[in-house]
Amino acid sequence: MQRLGAARWVAIAGIAVLVAAVAVLVWAALQHANPESTNGEAQPVPTFTLGAEAPAPTPTPTEAPVSLEQTRFLAIGSEVWWRATAGSCTGPAPVVERSYDEGETWTDVTPAYLGIAQVQTLEAFSARDAELVAAMAGCEPQALRTYTRGEFWDSYPDVLAASRYIDPRDAGSVHLPSGPVPAPCPEAFGLHAFGDIVALVCDGRAWSWSGDEWVALAPERVLAVAIDDGDVLVAHRADDCNGVAVSRVAAATPDSASIIGCAESTDPASPAAIAAIGDDVIVWSGESLSSIATTGR
Repeated sequence: MQRLGAARWVAIAGIAVLVAAVAVLVWAALQHANPESTNGEAQPVPTFTLGAEAPAPTPTPTEAPVSLEQTRFLAIGSEVWWRATAGSCTGPAPVVERSYDEGETWTDVTPAYLGIAQVQTLEAFSARDAELVAAMAGCEPQALRTYTRGEFWDSYPDVLAASRYIDPRDAGSVHLPSGPVPAPCPEAFGLHAFGDIVALVCDGRAWSWSGDEWVALAPERVLAVAIDDGDVLVAHRADDCNGVAVSRVAAATPDSASIIGCAESTDPASPAAIAAIGDDVIVWSGESLSSIATTGR
């Protein structure tokens, strides 16, 4: 009996020691999770990971690319201004508009009666007249011209043969009078051509055709291109511009761009189109038109 009593006391003592140890561990954990503040204010509860890596930082959202059907075109004659949205052979219809008052008001002159499905290029070839390359029924390209300020449009096969444009059935192919050439990416858009210069947008960059290959132009994050006085005008996003920035790139120095200015009232997240008139560049973005003086010349 004495031995049994002694064993019982030893067991009780062991249990007491174990309980005390657990209490100490619990107290230490609480102290670690809720440290005393030196200024009497509650401190945030720390977080812990057990054998796991710290979570990766949230990535910065990427800028949405311009879709082919959202592509915009802007062409300026001395008397009539023109603009268009591209549309798609399998999606929304294009819209072609004309303005007599420098963009204050616009009139829809889309040649819907001809079955136009997608606009590929838009140019003002005289003070009041315009031409465009467009996909018609079956996404077949045609060159259309108007000599009636957009009231009527007619097809001109000879103009189509001499035109430079992106194939509406394959955005990775560019039609040149000498024959088709691959674009620098599978979804090129916004092609402009004048004289010997052909420029377009691919994968967020502006590119020009050298006669043998496509050459990437500065800068990056490009929205649209235009041609002015032998140079390529590039509309792009820029960290120091709260809107659409415009730069000038000479074909001879494709890696160097001179900033023209920033259209502060425009939305750099929206599709855009640009065109030069005199000493200004007109930027069409969102619902607004903005003017930038070409100080970068």
